[in-house]
Amino acid sequence: MKRHFHRPGTEVSDRMKKVKSRGTSLEKEMERMLRSLRIRYERQPNLLGKPDFRIRGTNVVIFCDSSFWHGRREKEVSGKAFKRNRALWVEKLTKNRERDERNNRALRRAGWSVWRFWDTDILKHPNKVKKRLRRAMNAAKAR
Repeated sequence: MKRHFHRPGTEVSDRMKKVKSRGTSLEKEMERMLRSLRIRYERQPNLLGKPDFRIRGTNVVIFCDSSFWHGRREKEVSGKAFKRNRALWVEKLTKNRERDERNNRALRRAGWSVWRFWDTDILKHPNKVKKRLRRAMNAAKAR
């Protein structure tokens, strides 16, 4: 069965053009948290999977993941959330999830500790994120 692609309207196209991969509000908020905890970091280190941050002096890398693009919600990954181009979005989000898992495994094999934070946690539950960051730092120092 051939998939049919429906060209998105101009409103959707304009909205999608605004999606950024660097300098996002998630990254800026994470940066504020790292600074408030006096954690030294490097932005956008040149590593597999393009982590958002690397904690200096440790083997910790941090990813700030969007719930949509990284397939957090099952209704989007299953396609139930889409009226148009359902197959395209299911394939895209499924592949994004698989890529994230491959990158996690490869980074861990190379000795990195991989920490992923969801957008909703970063923006709505910063204390929860700070607690995890402190734990990661304590574990990294113990090594």
